[in-house]
Amino acid sequence: MNIFRCLAIDMGASSIRVLLGEVSDKHISYKEIYRFKNEIITDNGFDKWDIEAIYSRLVEGINTAIKDYPDIASLGVDSWGVDYVLIDQQGELIEMPYAYRDSRTEGMTDKWKKQMSDEETFQRTGINFYIFNTLFQLLSSQNSPEIKKADSLLFIPAYIYYRLSGKKFNEVTISSTSQLLELSSTDFDKEILKKLDIKPSIFGKTIKPGNIIGVVNETKLAENQIQAVSVCCHDTASAVAAIPTASNEFLFISTGTWCILGIESEKPILSKEAMELGFTNERGYGNTYRILKNIVGLWLVQGIQKAMPGKKDFSELEKIVSEAEPTNHIVDPEDTLFYNPENMLEAFDSYFEKTGQSKPKSIGQYIRCAYNSLSLAFVYYIHKIESLANHSYKTIHVIGGGSQSVYLCQSIANYTLKQVLSGPVECATIGNIMVQAIALDKIKDIEEGRRIIKNSFPQKAFKSQINKNESKEMYQKFIKLKNQQYVRE
Repeated sequence: MNIFRCLAIDMGASSIRVLLGEVSDKHISYKEIYRFKNEIITDNGFDKWDIEAIYSRLVEGINTAIKDYPDIASLGVDSWGVDYVLIDQQGELIEMPYAYRDSRTEGMTDKWKKQMSDEETFQRTGINFYIFNTLFQLLSSQNSPEIKKADSLLFIPAYIYYRLSGKKFNEVTISSTSQLLELSSTDFDKEILKKLDIKPSIFGKTIKPGNIIGVVNETKLAENQIQAVSVCCHDTASAVAAIPTASNEFLFISTGTWCILGIESEKPILSKEAMELGFTNERGYGNTYRILKNIVGLWLVQGIQKAMPGKKDFSELEKIVSEAEPTNHIVDPEDTLFYNPENMLEAFDSYFEKTGQSKPKSIGQYIRCAYNSLSLAFVYYIHKIESLANHSYKTIHVIGGGSQSVYLCQSIANYTLKQVLSGPVECATIGNIMVQAIALDKIKDIEEGRRIIKNSFPQKAFKSQINKNESKEMYQKFIKLKNQQYVRE
């Protein structure tokens, strides 16, 4: 087949990129065309996104790509979840959209409990309780003039599609992050919306990934015949779609500032235990569910990096940790000391002091402690998810930035006693490209897409290199520390 070219717009909370995707018979590749910084701005005391500035920069990026590659066939957009844009009857922006970090949602989880129990909300939506969920954002803005004026509510990627194509829709994977979508359909839950005093029509049509939306007709773009394609608009859903596997039985860990551990499943897990442990059921490609647990992730290592004298890049950190002496120091990554400390090294020292551990002898040992502790936290939640799913998994796919760390991947293999396969790093972008190629009949289906991805992006395999008893002893030490933390709280 001829080379199929498309654009993947990957929107992150800190940077936004326009990437060129290329697909041939047995190969997928991508390269960055345009990147710009994204950050929350303050508007009248509220945290918001300057969505019009973002859109303007995206148009610049798309034009840059069209100039160099006039045969681009399609584009797709993925981003973070929960945040939304309000549109009036004339199709105009009502206000700058709020950012998920805005403090207006404080107290909203307790306020919602008076409207509907946690159990019923979880059963209706499958989504666990995060203070930034769209549910709580809308509850905090209930009956505001802006909500009353709104004719449409579009999640962030849907707004970009709307501006590019003139078509209004919301896509199911991004919609599921809201805690408003019905668990088993593409409809928004009428009972929840009734309690929020929001009409269901505001959300418009909810579509699945893989639909061709129409031709991009933004007048500020160079002449083109680019088709807008609904991809998995939530970046994690896009990343999971691109996991290079021939099996549908696997664990995955998407590694970033937060780590997302989970499985892909044909049905949700809705037990009380799952809810209490913080597992959530987001929608995935092809009518699947992603059973997920958010865990504090590379935030620990990023904090150590920030607290170190002199700037060290990732490769330097990897050299430091690989050359460090072994250590048995452990922390609970979910301890409140690590949430947002002024100095991460001091937070580690405080944890060691309160748990009766000595201080590490080198920066390398601090980093080893962080990675090993993350691995032990993964073991803890893997045990939980395997119990909830009543199934044991043999393989863990580690994707995202942390998959580049040989030390972290080996540590995960050591303590989980499972095979670990690392990479690709840019799974969200690759998944975005793959779904476009499927929609335009360049790839048959997700199974073929995953095979092509596996051939295109070599993975590295890791197996445990330590004694099983040593692994179990470290895990028991971790559990003891974690249980002590629960008692203190």
